[in-house]
Amino acid sequence: MTRRPALILYLGLIYLILFTTFDPVLTPMIAGISTLIGLSYCARLAYLHFLKPSEHTYRLIGQAVLLFWLGLVINFVLALLPDRFHPVWSDALANVTLTLFLFMTALVLFRLIDWSSFQQNRLLYLDGFILFGMVFVFSYVLILRRLPDFARTPLELVAMTVYCCCFSLLLLAFLMLYTTGLRGKTQHLLIQAVTLFCVTNLGYYIFLVRNQLDLAAFFLPLYPVSLWGLLLYFHDTPPVTSGQRQLSRPYLPYLSLVSLLIWITFFDVPRIVYLLAVTILFSLFLMRQVLSERLNRQLLQEHEVVQLDLADRVKAKTALLEIRKEEYRRLFLDHPQPILQVTRTGAVQAMNPAAYVSFGEQIPERLLDQVQQKITQLESSLKLLLQDHDLTYETTLIPVPDQDYVYVLLSDITEKLEQQQWLEELGYHDVLTRLPNRRYFEDFLQERLAQIDAGSLLFVDLDGFKQVNDSYGHDAGDYVLQETANRLRLHLEEQEVAARLGGDEFIVFLPRSKAETIRYTEDLIDQLNQPFWFQGTAMSVTPSIGIARYPEDGATTSLLLIRADEAMYSVKQHEKNAYRFK
Repeated sequence: MTRRPALILYLGLIYLILFTTFDPVLTPMIAGISTLIGLSYCARLAYLHFLKPSEHTYRLIGQAVLLFWLGLVINFVLALLPDRFHPVWSDALANVTLTLFLFMTALVLFRLIDWSSFQQNRLLYLDGFILFGMVFVFSYVLILRRLPDFARTPLELVAMTVYCCCFSLLLLAFLMLYTTGLRGKTQHLLIQAVTLFCVTNLGYYIFLVRNQLDLAAFFLPLYPVSLWGLLLYFHDTPPVTSGQRQLSRPYLPYLSLVSLLIWITFFDVPRIVYLLAVTILFSLFLMRQVLSERLNRQLLQEHEVVQLDLADRVKAKTALLEIRKEEYRRLFLDHPQPILQVTRTGAVQAMNPAAYVSFGEQIPERLLDQVQQKITQLESSLKLLLQDHDLTYETTLIPVPDQDYVYVLLSDITEKLEQQQWLEELGYHDVLTRLPNRRYFEDFLQERLAQIDAGSLLFVDLDGFKQVNDSYGHDAGDYVLQETANRLRLHLEEQEVAARLGGDEFIVFLPRSKAETIRYTEDLIDQLNQPFWFQGTAMSVTPSIGIARYPEDGATTSLLLIRADEAMYSVKQHEKNAYRFK
């Protein structure tokens, strides 16, 4: 909608023509035609952007502009008609559309006012009323008191009076909105547009009621400009744009009062107007001063309350801070674990008694180097493990806001880790043979199967082991199991594992081909057929070995164990001291 170059060209061209062809008859005609052209453009914009869309927030503005254009068209047509076709009442009827424009625009401006701000700052609205009173007095002196002489019939007088009342309503809404303020980068556009319309309307009727139509016509081309500004503002303005400001224009009421005093002092003003203007406006100013004094006193009381509350809060915070300082001091001194206060550069500023007991006067250099690497850019608490030779420390780093040091809490967990490691090994290994147990084997194999393409699982059972136990005792049986474990490990490669299932049952996993598996199995049978010497006595057992191939016989640990177990029992029932694939 923005056409600033066209606007400047429109005004420049129109006023150039008006000044060069100044004539009591020709000037109003040229001004009227140019104004009609400009308003027709505004009416087109109003229809396209406000009325044609299904819904627009400020549809009322579009309707008001169309009514103003219609009123001007009717007045222009009536002016061209002969007097017998142009009765006096038709002018009054034509001005109804212009009056409706003023009323509808005033309603839109009233909607923009943030009425809730009246409870917060009544001076803003009082300033608006004062400015309105000043403008109304000027309007009365210059226009309203001349209407009875200018109007040709009572109907025309009523129509013009209603028009002036609606204009006063528009002016009141604008001045109240102006004093309370507007949000947004385009607020100046609305202020300029409405101000231009008010000045244009006042200027036009000042000369019109004096029957100086040639001078009044100079104001007509400004009507389209002001309406164009209104359309431009409301086209892109969100539904709520009003915002209360804290006396953003406090000087305006005082300037208006000075202007009014100068006017009524040096110019002829009716006595009744003089008395009413002075009485009402000075009453409003007195009310403004009373409200200002009350607001100032209220602000002073609130300020004192805030100061007292702030003092109480500072006192409470100071006492709490002292308590926290004592708590931190006791925590630092009495903590059973070593605590260091270390600068960002790695220098030790302080140590608690537990740190002196653990390290003496000198902190291990290796430990400090690891701490310094972590605290240089540390912004929040951090937990980590630090090593110092054979010792492991669970370390907590706590930065202090706005300080150049960090608290380092050290807890020796070496013994705890060793105990945990021992427990883990105990849970994964057979105590007698030192081989992995079934739990470890299943976890290992489940992970290993996902990494290989083929492999073999051997299920080994010792034939004749019960006779060894019965004949030579359990110590001899334990020896046989331990020696069997050693012979199983003898030819294992990396990533191959042997485990004890329980009793005299063992399992072996080989990620080898079938031929390589056969070679290992035959070597294992030869090894296990060798005598087991215990305390000078030769004992013998033989193996029954069942083999399951991955992935042909199974793709999971449990399935491979079942298939290998089945193959082992088949060997045990038919031949023993042999092997068989599933």
